[in-house]
Amino acid sequence: MSPENQSNTFPRPFNENYDLIDTLGRGGMGYVYKALDKRLGREVALKVLDSSSDEEAIQRFYLEAQAMKELDHMNIVQIFDFGKQANQLFIAMTYVKGVALSDILQKQSKLPFSSIEVIIKQIARGLLYAHNRGIVHRDVKPSNIMITHDNRVYIMDFGISYIQEMEKQRLTRTGMTMGTPEYMSPEQCHGEEVTLQSDIYSMGIILFEMTCGQLPFNGNKPIEIAIQHVQKQPPDPRQFRPDMPKGLAELILKCLKKKLNERFHDMQEFLDTCDAVFPQKDTRSTGKITGRKTSLFSHGRESIAEVATKIPSKAKKIHRKLTALALSIFPLIIILMVLLMLTHKPESTLRDLEWDEAVGNFETKALENDGGVNYGLDNLGDGDLKTAWLNSMPLKPQNPVLSLYFKKNTLVTHLGIAIGYQKSVDDLFGDRFRIFKKPKTITVETADGFKQKIKLENIKGMQYPTIQAIETTELKFYLEDIYEGENEDFAISEVRLLGMEVD
Repeated sequence: MSPENQSNTFPRPFNENYDLIDTLGRGGMGYVYKALDKRLGREVALKVLDSSSDEEAIQRFYLEAQAMKELDHMNIVQIFDFGKQANQLFIAMTYVKGVALSDILQKQSKLPFSSIEVIIKQIARGLLYAHNRGIVHRDVKPSNIMITHDNRVYIMDFGISYIQEMEKQRLTRTGMTMGTPEYMSPEQCHGEEVTLQSDIYSMGIILFEMTCGQLPFNGNKPIEIAIQHVQKQPPDPRQFRPDMPKGLAELILKCLKKKLNERFHDMQEFLDTCDAVFPQKDTRSTGKITGRKTSLFSHGRESIAEVATKIPSKAKKIHRKLTALALSIFPLIIILMVLLMLTHKPESTLRDLEWDEAVGNFETKALENDGGVNYGLDNLGDGDLKTAWLNSMPLKPQNPVLSLYFKKNTLVTHLGIAIGYQKSVDDLFGDRFRIFKKPKTITVETADGFKQKIKLENIKGMQYPTIQAIETTELKFYLEDIYEGENEDFAISEVRLLGMEVD
């Protein structure tokens, strides 16, 4: 039975790999659910095509999956899985815990300039990445932009994107307009071919809206708005926001030029100009890693999403009354907790494991300043994906590339590994990577000689493959067949183990 015909009771199974947890929304082609990937134990957004969809909708759904699977960027939702369940197509992608930019603009129409900088630069960087891979989004709008509480921006919904060169017979043909009227470029309104500069125009509309608190063009009907995009010049943003930084008005208006040759040539040119309007602060560190976790996109003391979702002043009295009630019962809760602690013996729990010794070849070269003559294995457990242990591929696969030793007999239940890439140490937004060879599988061997082969995904970042629980005093890692990379070496950025010591 299709999800839309089932009850709203959650959780419920979708197939053998996914359980549906909640409904996130409904789009033009079907439902989007919050789901649990039972294989990896992670939450995902599961987009399910309506079973009654026509052939064109099915092809467009395939096109979205095809477009997004090519994209692996920190500001774009990532495709994890694509398939068919019964007669329904589905896409599993990044579940973003955050707020849509459209919701933020409804609550706080004019955003602070610091927020505008954080948002617009990440949108541009995500689109630059897509454009460099021949993909034009074509429906850039606030409802397709999500912002997390640490101010990470995600671009969503590539459902009507145009894959250049690959999609010769497009579903969205010349003379057929697709997009959202308020954010469509003049060429889209004409039904002409879109280019990456169409995305620049749509992004310019968003920039105007965030800055001025309103859209440049409004109308009662889509055709009225489309005519203004084609014929009418946008108002000067300075009349709505006189205090704007120098050059911001010119930046916005250049995005909104009617003629393609008068707009920014590409997103890189836009970002270069944006850097002049919002100068970069000196974020260079001394090279010493402190290990403290900080938000990459800090925005004062509060996140953009939190500022937009603050409790309204009218609700503060109710909030204070509820707080007073909570404080009145707090002593009773403390007494109950103390009684529970005295009468309940906690069971052993899983925790992060630390190895006593790591053995492997010294790095053949180093890409970061470790401050030593030799480059050992400390990078594997420093919690920083910008540092990596780099070495050449083994000539003899039967020899382990890495061995970890524990002081006591240890039960390892989960393995996390970031392998095959190193996050850039120089880029503030962290979306540049050095790509190395990456194994498709690794073999892990215990002290007793028990081996198990572990399949890896071809992704950047930490991954947690399914493993059988291992009880051992040592772990040896062997590299197997590899995905080709841009470099002859392989790199491991991080290894994380979860389990417990065994008496």
